[in-house]
Order: sequence, then C-alpha cells, then structure tokens
Amino acid sequence: MMREILFRGKFGNEWKYGFLSVEPKGLVIKEPYKNESSNVWHIDADTVGQYTGMTDKNGTKIFDGDIVDFSKRPDNGNYGAVIYDADETEFGIEYYNIYRSFGKNYYPENIEVIGNIYDNPELLKGENND
Repeated sequence: MMREILFRGKFGNEWKYGFLSVEPKGLVIKEPYKNESSNVWHIDADTVGQYTGMTDKNGTKIFDGDIVDFSKRPDNGNYGAVIYDADETEFGIEYYNIYRSFGKNYYPENIEVIGNIYDNPELLKGENND
C-alpha cells in the first residue's frame, strides 16, 4: 500500500491541502488534480505541515504541527505537539521537552487531534497554567 503524500498550509486564515511546490514567489499548495485545472494557493511558509500518514481515533488526519491529546498524558499535563524528528526520520509527539515516536510509543487509536500550533497555541501551555 502506498503512503498518501499530502501537505497543508495557511492561505490567509484558511487551511489548504494538497501538494507542496516551490515557485519563484514562494511556497504553494496545489490542489490534487480533479480535472484539467487545479487550484494553486501561495501559502505562509511558516505554517506548512506534512501529513504523517496516520489518522487519530476519530479518523482525523494527523499533520506535523497538530496538537494532540494522548493516552498516558500526565493528569493536568500538557498536550503534545506532533513534530518531525529529522535525526530519527520519524514523526512523534513532543511534550514537556520529551519526545516519543509514533508506532513505538503511541498508536493512532490512542491519539486525538484537538488543534494545531498555529491556531491554538494556548493548548500547549497546560491546563493549570495562566
């Protein structure tokens, strides 16, 4: 089975999903071809995230930059952020400066996407922090 390659990025206040491309004026997301033409959006490069190839327990696609609730999260502890670890060439969850990889430590059925680091950064401050 082939892994789905998909990216997302913000175009204004709206998320766009598709293929990532570099053009002379910056990064663009190209909508997957549905017919002869395809939409192209110039996106904010700081918001680009790659699809991990996994969905959470609700069937939501998990992207780099998502904020997730996960099993074994410390009571009243921080949620985790999905990151790509270039050294290990894998996606995982980072919380309290701790990194745990998907597959080895957390499985999709134990993860729920609750936001992302761009739209909901307050979720990473922890439930007890002001």
